[in-house]
Amino acid sequence: MATITEVAEKFNITQAQVKELRSAMSRTWSAVYYDLVDCFEGGEREMYKLYGNKESALVAENTLDADRVTTFCPDMELDWVYKLEDGSRRKDVIALGEATWEARNV
Repeated sequence: MATITEVAEKFNITQAQVKELRSAMSRTWSAVYYDLVDCFEGGEREMYKLYGNKESALVAENTLDADRVTTFCPDMELDWVYKLEDGSRRKDVIALGEATWEARNV
């Protein structure tokens, strides 16, 4: 498991951005979790199984896909999550989310 510093270096962002993204993902996950569980006949167990029982994959997909963090955290500036400095789209958004969710706060 990587540290916040290592995640920041890997994705060329700051440690503060990693922490901000983690906060936004947490807020968004809290908002969508129960609605998502209700979509699965087998409930939480079936939902986790779909993602190989890997929480970071589940959370990253369901908070970052379709810009959900920007919907549920409109007070946060999160454009950098989806766009690189040169204006091109970030292709590793889900990987960034997984790494952020798993990061140790050291």
